[in-house]
Amino acid sequence: MEFETKTDTKRSGLGTDPQGPTSLVVNWNTTVRMEVLAADASTPGGIRLRTTYEKSDATVSTDSFDPAAAETTDQYRKMEGKVVEFTLDANGKVKSVAGLEGIVDTQKASQSARDWISQLSASAGAPPGGVIVGQTWISEQPADSLPIAGLVWRTESAYLRNESCHPANAEIPSAKSASEASPTSSPKMDCAVILATLSLVHGKGSHDTTPPDLRKNGVQSEGKWEGSGQSLLYVSLASGMVVSVTQTGTEQMDVKLTSNHNTSMRYAGTITSRSQVALVADAGNGN
Repeated sequence: MEFETKTDTKRSGLGTDPQGPTSLVVNWNTTVRMEVLAADASTPGGIRLRTTYEKSDATVSTDSFDPAAAETTDQYRKMEGKVVEFTLDANGKVKSVAGLEGIVDTQKASQSARDWISQLSASAGAPPGGVIVGQTWISEQPADSLPIAGLVWRTESAYLRNESCHPANAEIPSAKSASEASPTSSPKMDCAVILATLSLVHGKGSHDTTPPDLRKNGVQSEGKWEGSGQSLLYVSLASGMVVSVTQTGTEQMDVKLTSNHNTSMRYAGTITSRSQVALVADAGNGN
């Protein structure tokens, strides 16, 4: 798996560092072994995924000196060799994560781990009973991690066609290339190709822009946060598992945070992201 995030931001107000970085690029590359386990009774129809980070490496680059860059790199590298378990419900949504404690200390790194596992579930948000070629559907997911309340990620998906499974990006090592090197490997699979378009929209309900967690800490938020993205998934017709997925996204924000002591900070800028996840053959047994 490969993840790249580029952040171009400006901060003003309390705590501003005029010499601090305005551009930050984080690249994270990791190889993960997964075991599928039965979930406990509290998650009927769900599963547990035990993941072992066999490789985890990250690079951080900025447009000026950033003492936190080395710390961020170390946090991702500390994941190598660690075991994390994800519990997914019957719809494929991540319900809980165990094992990240002491590995990653920032919300961003923790969210990255949650994001990649959610990409492996093709059923999340799909209509019950399965889909057919040409079908479209819409699903929504609350954007709870943002400092502006009431936003949801809306995903419009379309089942385009069936074709041979392969990574959606040719730069990723594929199961096909690995199998060609192994005479005991499985035959080539067929996949459903699904295109998903994401957009950040205002949900129904309260017009309060301050999330409960910020309000609880005496902070009010106002401003705008916009986002869009696109995913291309290859889903095995035999197993229903995602074989590969690429995703690109852009977020633009201009947010003002004000404390109950009348101090404020403004955060504005753009975040672009790119991720690639691909299933590769096991060199040991060809699976």
